[in-house]
Amino acid sequence: FKHRLLFMAKYAVGLIILGWLLWRFDYRQIAGAISSFSLHVIIGTALISATNLSLRFYRWQYLIYHHSNDYEKQDLIPSFFAGFAFRLMIPGGHAEISKIFLIPGKKTGKIFAFGLEKYFETYIKFVFILLALPVVFAEYRLWLWPGALAGITVYFFLPAIMEKDFLGRYQEKEVNYHRVFSRVLLFSLGVFTCLVLQYYFLLNDKHSIGLLDTVLTAVFLWGAGLIPISVSGLGVRESFAVYFLGRLGIGAPIAVGVSLFVFSLNVLLPALIGVIFIYRRRKYLNEAGVNIKEATKTLYQNWNRDK
Repeated sequence: FKHRLLFMAKYAVGLIILGWLLWRFDYRQIAGAISSFSLHVIIGTALISATNLSLRFYRWQYLIYHHSNDYEKQDLIPSFFAGFAFRLMIPGGHAEISKIFLIPGKKTGKIFAFGLEKYFETYIKFVFILLALPVVFAEYRLWLWPGALAGITVYFFLPAIMEKDFLGRYQEKEVNYHRVFSRVLLFSLGVFTCLVLQYYFLLNDKHSIGLLDTVLTAVFLWGAGLIPISVSGLGVRESFAVYFLGRLGIGAPIAVGVSLFVFSLNVLLPALIGVIFIYRRRKYLNEAGVNIKEATKTLYQNWNRDK
């Protein structure tokens, strides 16, 4: 009971932090940015956001399907949206793994699914930044291109590593990681494409910004979430927006407004939906602390047996 109470207290603190974060938003600035755009651009951007969320959900569903035998489809949507809220609770987004506890059943496969989801989110951002740096800072390209090529090369080795016997023993089912990696990569590239289109439509409503400049800007604004001490890149993203869009002749108010509007559609609104699901399914979190201990104990025992 004491462990359960302590675990729930941590989530209560997280919800307080999330509430404080939502209160900090300058909603007038967001509203001001929205009102400056044409109606068809706003609607188009919202529809692209819906496509973005759909791709992210199907990626999560695909990963769960290939890693777990113990889940119900109706539990995936609550888990998916709850992940957005959990991500905002702790700097670095480390609480997001808690979304697996909203899916009843064995947790080992779900941990692998979550790990791969986070790997691809981080990997795509990291590689795109490595590819964008030599273009933005051309004077350093001879030093930067090797890093980008090294980052791309990593992708081809990890599927083989994941299929090694010592990892397969921890999983609920056999997984063809070469197929999984290629499919999840396509989902992740689709998510980034949606983000680029959102920025492209918004920025070109009042300005004339080329597609390459939009892609480079989107890479760095999306990559702001990699900063481990930030809350989903907040503050960092807006600073990047002012810098990179300022180079294209866009003023700070519009740059920050566009960044916050896209963030609101892609992260903030899903997080608010996630809070509702967390509240409705809070009973599943009561056992989360115990489940973590059991999963850790199982992995530790298997590791010692394999040594």
